[in-house]
Amino acid sequence: MAKHVVELSPRAAEDLEALSPDVAARILKKLRTLEDAPFPRGDTVKILKGFDVPTYRLRIGDYRAVYRIREELLLVVVLRIIHRSELERALRDLA
Repeated sequence: MAKHVVELSPRAAEDLEALSPDVAARILKKLRTLEDAPFPRGDTVKILKGFDVPTYRLRIGDYRAVYRIREELLLVVVLRIIHRSELERALRDLA
C-alpha cells in the first residue's frame, strides 16, 4: 500500500511552533504514523460529527490533531494541533 503524505496547514504549523520542542517532536512522531495508516485502529482516532467533509481527531497525550484525508491524492492534511482543553472552541472555528 502506498504511503500518504502528511501536510500541515499554515495554522497547524503555527500551533506546532508554539509548543515546546519536546512536545512538538512527540506530536510530529505520532503524525508520521498517519503516513502508513491514516485510519489507525483503536481509540486514538475519532471521526468528528458536524462537518461536511470527513474530519478526524487524533489523540496525542494532552493534545489533539484535527485532520482530513484526501484519499485520491494520498494526502493527510492536519488542520490544527491543539490542547484538549481548546478542542471545542477550535472545532467551532473550523466548522
